[in-house]
This record gives sequence, structure tokens and C-alpha cells, in this order.
Amino acid sequence: MKKVLATLIFLSLIFSGTACTAKDDTSLDSALKALKAADKALSASESANEAIEKAQEAEDEEVYLRIASVEVSSFDITPDWAPLPNTAAIIDGNLLSRWSSKLGSEESEWLVVDFGSPKTMNKIIARWESAYAVRYGVFISDDGKAWRRLTRISEGDGGEEVIEFDPVVTQYVKFSFYEKVNPDWGYSLWELEAYGPQSANPTDKPLFEAYPERAVGADQVWRELINRQKVEDKARPTIDEFHRGVAYLSWSRDELSDIVSDFTYVHLHTLGVTHVGLIVTWYQQDLDATEISPPASDEGDSPTDESLAHAIKTAHQLGMRVMLKPHVNCRSGDFRGDIVPTDEWFDNYKNFIIHYAKFAEANGIECFSVGTELRKTTPKKYEAIWRKIIREIRAVYSGTLIYSANWDEYQKVPFWDTLDFVGIDSYFPLTNKNDPTPEELEAAWEKLADEMEGWRETSGVKKPFIFTEIGYSSFDGVNRMPWASPTEVNNTSLKEDQQEQADCLNSMLNVMTKRPWFRGLYWWNYFPQERWSPLGFTLRGKLGEEVMREWYRNKI
Repeated sequence: MKKVLATLIFLSLIFSGTACTAKDDTSLDSALKALKAADKALSASESANEAIEKAQEAEDEEVYLRIASVEVSSFDITPDWAPLPNTAAIIDGNLLSRWSSKLGSEESEWLVVDFGSPKTMNKIIARWESAYAVRYGVFISDDGKAWRRLTRISEGDGGEEVIEFDPVVTQYVKFSFYEKVNPDWGYSLWELEAYGPQSANPTDKPLFEAYPERAVGADQVWRELINRQKVEDKARPTIDEFHRGVAYLSWSRDELSDIVSDFTYVHLHTLGVTHVGLIVTWYQQDLDATEISPPASDEGDSPTDESLAHAIKTAHQLGMRVMLKPHVNCRSGDFRGDIVPTDEWFDNYKNFIIHYAKFAEANGIECFSVGTELRKTTPKKYEAIWRKIIREIRAVYSGTLIYSANWDEYQKVPFWDTLDFVGIDSYFPLTNKNDPTPEELEAAWEKLADEMEGWRETSGVKKPFIFTEIGYSSFDGVNRMPWASPTEVNNTSLKEDQQEQADCLNSMLNVMTKRPWFRGLYWWNYFPQERWSPLGFTLRGKLGEEVMREWYRNKI
């Protein structure tokens, strides 16, 4: 560029008469001297400009604009699923906390953020949960009253949505949501981040200085966390190994491969969890249907094989074992335990379960459940079919096998001898009281344990027992019907009772860990995302989580 400019100067000198003829040596010398001087000046000027540009680039490094406060239109307060109402969840730098609007609302929803003072902003990143906005508008304001449109998103596709624009000065930013990806859901965000040039925001810092735990990027953080906590690879598990487990459930296709799920795995490891029960679900239309198929891509409802493989790899990196537990659900909402099978149903079930047996072998899964709560498919008249299916599973899978019987089914299953464990989804009613004492709960468990032990003796089934599911919601009286979620009870007068949930878990462990044939449990349930459920099954952030931590880390 500088040579071009110098030449232009030289030509201008010629055409201006400074270098008119070749005979005019004085003029030509003057022109050449002028050219050299101009070239030198331009060279110096270009160096200065480059330095200025570099300085400006350094000054305009992108910085994270810390948001002072958030106001939202509504919260999801569904007992089973809602996060703890907390507007700061989307600005706390924590990828495990989120905000969700009211479930299924047809009212317009919005959120407003306040920087606390005017900021120069040129980028926003919205980190969506699966309940994202397809259409929404972004507005800015100096006073939080008079709004002007910044941009409009008309084809949002969730995930990490980056919105870039020319720099604007504003104190308030408003998101007005117009259309949900699913009308039955709300809107849900993990994090909302605003950025601007450092030169215009001198007191703000880059994101990873504002939140050091996210330094180098979230992907690197979880790898470092895993590396710090990684356990030495263990040999193939033995039958006597105790399963300090949780059932790990996702109703989304790709959630198990998300960074949020990886962070949750690290949290479970710190609790002392050594075994993860991964749930995968295929569907049939109703109790009479025979076709069993995975959910369509637009339905979600269950993890893909790819996301399952990621979750298995992460668990193994943390030294945790994995049980894969395939489920069959009815789209009609009927209980799988009421499916009455036909030959065609069994053929389709075999294809389903063999697919996952091969998958389990390919991914090094340590324990595989051949079925779950299919109590009307397991009477003696179907014994030969089950034995054939189990033989075919053994032919493609080398790990340990279990069947996950419903709590009222385990004594009737005729093929326990073909498996390595007796599995029970252990939702036994305990008392008829809403406020039982710990002693009453332990007495109930002693009675159940004696019954199991007596059946072992009379049946001759001397296999180790594992509770492939056990869980209690955290509402008052849950011990009377442990299988029930708050939404199933459908009682608006339910009261939160974390203590009863914790007491039910503690009493079971006090009793069952004294029985040598009892080899573990999988608490129902934990989700990859933090779903604060004040009345639901999750232990996350509740009294029962400390009970589980104490037992898993110190008592077993």
C-alpha cells in the first residue's frame, strides 16, 4: 500500500510540473527526493497506524458485562420439574442453574436485565435449555420504560444462540418471547451473557476472569474436574461389589452429551456415587400395541445411542460403573406393568432388548437389565420365551444381567436362575401414617427384609439383591405410596416434607445394609439438568442428599 501511495505522489509531482522534463535534472532530482521523503514518511505513518490498530484491538478486547439484576414475567412451579424460583440463575455463571417460565402458559412472557449503569454492548449469548424460544424480540432502554427494538429472532433453534450487532449504549435489555418450540412447555434459559468492547467498558473483565471456574471454556473445565477426581480403572466388577447408585434419567435426545450433564456427573461423584443407572426408553402406543419403537427425532423423549455413549464414557472416566436399564413406555400413559404380551410383542421386544445388549457390550457397560416392571409378561406361561431371550442376550453381552421387577412382582418371576442378580424397583408402602417416626419406618423395612430373606430360602433363589430403583418424593405422607409423584397424586394441598424423604432413605439403608445378600441400590432419580423439585423425587439440594452422601462416602 505504501509503495502505491508513494508512486501516486511521484506521479502527482510529474503532472503538477515539479518534474516536467527529463532534461530538467534539478526538477527530477527534486521529485526523486520528494518521493523518497514521502516514502519514508508513509512508512513511518503506516507503522504508527499499525501500532494504533493493534492498540485499539487490545483495548477493544471483548469483555463480559456483568448484569446487576433480572426481572421475569413468571416461574415454572410444577412440583415435579420446576427449578427453584431464582431470577439470578441466568446470570450466576453456573451452567447447572436455570430459569423457567410458567409451564404451558399462553400469556406473553418476558425478562428484563439491568446492568446497573449504562454499558456499551455488541453481543448477547443466550444458552437455552431444551425449552427454547423460536421467535422473540430484543429491546433496549435507558430508563427501563421507553423501549426501542434492537433485533428480532424469527428462526431460533436453541442451544447456544449468539446475537451480534453494532455497539449500542444501554442500561436495560428486554427479551419478549413470542413462540415456544413446544406449546406445552415454557421458556427456559441456563445463562444469559452480554458482551462489549473493553475500551468502552473499562471496569468490566473477560468472562473467564469474571467466572474463573469457566476458564478456557466449559469443555476444558469438566475435563479438568474429571482428571482431578478420576479413579484408577478397576477390574471387571464382582458379584459382591456394592452398588452405590443413582438412576440417571433424561427425556431429551442429546442432553446426556451436554456439558451440563458432565457437570452433574462430577457432582454425583463427589457424593460418593459409584454406579449410574442409565435409562433409555422406547414406546408402544397403548397396552394392546405390539410395535415397540424409538421416539421420532421431533419427539425427543429418550437419549440417542450417541448421547448414551457419551454419558457412559464420562462415567467410566470418573471410575463409575454403569447399569443400562431399557424401558418400554405406553404413549397412552398406561403402566408398562399392565402390558399383556403376544408372540408379536415378544418378537419386537427381543429386537429392542438385543439392540441395547449389543450396545452395552460395545460400550463396556458392566450391568444390563433385561427388562423393567413388565409384571404381566413374566408369569410362568411365558418362562420359555424369557429364557430364550436371555440366552440370546448372553450370546452378545458379557457383563452381569439383572431383571428389574416391580415391587409386587419379584416373588413370581420364574427365571431368576438365568440372571446374576434379583432386581427390584422397590416402591414398597411402609406405613399408613403421614408422619411416621424413624423407628416406625425401620420396623417396616425390617418386616420387608425378613420377607425377602424368607422367600430366598423357600424359593432357592440365592442371588444377591439390588434395588434397581428406590425413591421417595419429598411431600408429606410419601411413605404410604412411594411410587407416586406429586403430579400423579394431583393434590394441590400437598406439603413439602424433606425430612420424611430423608428418613425413608436412612431407615432403608440402616436395615438393608445389615443383610449380606443386599448388594446395592439406585436412587430414583437424578437428572442431567438441575431440576429443583420441592416435592419430587430428586435429592438435589435436599436433606436426603446429605443422608446419601454420608452413607455412600462413609458408611458402606
